Amino acid sequence: MSDYEPEQLRAASHYVLLMPGLPEQFLSPEELQEFLEQLLQEHPHLVDADLARYPTSQAQAQRLIDTACEVEVSPGETLQWHPVRLNKRTSNPLHSGSL
Repeated sequence: MSDYEPEQLRAASHYVLLMPGLPEQFLSPEELQEFLEQLLQEHPHLVDADLARYPTSQAQAQRLIDTACEVEVSPGETLQWHPVRLNKRTSNPLHSGSL
């Protein structure tokens, strides 16, 4: 289960996806949804009793996003996603004289 409150999860502008052996990826909520849908289709063993209550891979992926922040694909291989809020910088602090 996630340590994040539901409001924080919904407020995320992006998610960071962590996969063993790969660099971190920043995904939009829609991209994470698509990624998890494909993951569940490719790894049906990940659909536990809770997820099985949802009739489609889309609903199952959304349930994961709403209630978890990781899934163990195989022993020792855990994927994690964490909400992040990416903001564009309006100015460069090195050039603004605020040092």
